[in-house]
Amino acid sequence: MGHVILLAQQKGGAGKTTLLTQLAAERAAAGANVAILDLDPQRSTTGWFRERLARRGDGGGIALLESAEWRARSDIDKAAKSADWVFVDAPGSADTLGRIAMRAADLALIPCQPSMADVWASEATLEMARREKLAHAVVLNRVPPRGRAADEAAARLARSGAPMIDARLGQRSAFVEAFMRGAGVNELARAGKAAAEVTALARAVEALLAPR
Repeated sequence: MGHVILLAQQKGGAGKTTLLTQLAAERAAAGANVAILDLDPQRSTTGWFRERLARRGDGGGIALLESAEWRARSDIDKAAKSADWVFVDAPGSADTLGRIAMRAADLALIPCQPSMADVWASEATLEMARREKLAHAVVLNRVPPRGRAADEAAARLARSGAPMIDARLGQRSAFVEAFMRGAGVNELARAGKAAAEVTALARAVEALLAPR
């Protein structure tokens, strides 16, 4: 069975889809068989994948499954039987579909921008993961190159008991360019720092999933 990773965050603009698509592309580039499921009504992940198909002619090791509430659990389980990694883009609201996705996942990643508004907004997703007894961790995303905002946000989250991943994604134009092209930053030229950040995040995810 493949690993099922849920990307969940109720606040819009936190970078949920960016994390999902970058991790999916990184795992595919490493030779894994990757599936992505888009449960978010905005269908941003689907748009990224369609752009990928248009530019490449294929998914580059990634397959897309569009699902719906009534069959979400069976679609996730089916994908996990054939793929090494399954990345699920959860709906923004804490509704029935979000709970279904959490119950099918091995790990929830919760992206959070380094602002107090995002820290406060993350609590609902963290609480849902706790209630569902799902392993979870917060990933700081769109971290500015200067200032203490990221460290302050991380400290606030840690004080609330939120598990944190040390690897962070910076506020980089490479991520914007990659998304527009249906690509991972690891597939772009001159995206060394961004690609290194995604690789570090993938390694951190692997460590969280390792048997203890």
